[in-house]
Amino acid sequence: MAKLARRAEKDLDRLPEALATKAREIIRRLDQEPHLGRRLAGPLQGKRATRLGRSHRIIYTASQGQVIVLTISHRRDAYR
Repeated sequence: MAKLARRAEKDLDRLPEALATKAREIIRRLDQEPHLGRRLAGPLQGKRATRLGRSHRIIYTASQGQVIVLTISHRRDAYR
């Protein structure tokens, strides 16, 4: 499983159970497909984002075969 930053661990604990389960599945999938999400631009350049349902995003970095999940948050806050 990909490494979770402390912030991502807290975010995962705060999610409703259905979203948390789906988030864990996506995070496991990131190990196999690190370029699953789209590349971000601007201040978040070098990071990637993938969708978690309609309302949440998983922001992560993927480099040299290592995936680090930075945050899991509502899309209105994810890109700030």
